[in-house]
Amino acid sequence: MSSYPDIVSEFLNARSLTRLAQMMKALRLRRGLTQAELAAKAQVSRQWLIALESKPPAGLEVGRLMRVLDALDASLYLRDDEVA
Repeated sequence: MSSYPDIVSEFLNARSLTRLAQMMKALRLRRGLTQAELAAKAQVSRQWLIALESKPPAGLEVGRLMRVLDALDASLYLRDDEVA
């Protein structure tokens, strides 16, 4: 599994599943991975990844999402927008 750095050099804002999926696709392309390669690395089906990248389902399974993020060597951060 990936080891995540303590200091993050780049934050990407995702306030919707659609935006999160777009950013994950951009990371996949930046890493030079095909959908099939990322799906195998993340242990998800290519069909699931295609669905995620094209139109993420409302009931997106978080466990699969986290495996894909890990395979991309990316992290999901939560920020409290009410805190200045």
